[in-house]
Amino acid sequence: MSDDEGASNNELLLVAAKQDSEDILEDIFNQPGTFDINYTDSIGNTALHYAAQYGSLTAVELLLGQSGINVDAQNRLERDTPLHKAVQYKDDPAVAYEIVKLLIDEGSDPRQRPVQLVDSGNQELKDLLQKATLALQVVFIYFTGYIPIVSLFFQDLQDLFLFT
Repeated sequence: MSDDEGASNNELLLVAAKQDSEDILEDIFNQPGTFDINYTDSIGNTALHYAAQYGSLTAVELLLGQSGINVDAQNRLERDTPLHKAVQYKDDPAVAYEIVKLLIDEGSDPRQRPVQLVDSGNQELKDLLQKATLALQVVFIYFTGYIPIVSLFFQDLQDLFLFT
């Protein structure tokens, strides 16, 4: 980029995600074809990584509303996904919880061990991740035909929903 050019929409996307700037994000999203929702910086972070890392709840909601967003993109530095960044956000545990819930609801995979990164005092967030991991394991077992194995552990499949 030359000195006389402004920032690209991809670069603005990253900044807006960090700053939780709804106006900038909506402006970018109103210009289809001028940005890559999965654009990464030099260390591989996407706008979703930054929104999760900085507790930008509105930005996370807006980003997740964009088609084609990769909720499990791994950065190059730590191999972290946005979910890893969200569980490490400590400024407001309630915001961290909401972001983690949104990411999981949109298909982010909690089996990538983000629970190990959760602050030791945030049991509610640990419980959410453990329940989501269990739910994915049960779905996998169900769709691969291993229901008889599940039935050894649960008298009734409804028992599974006691965890949610």
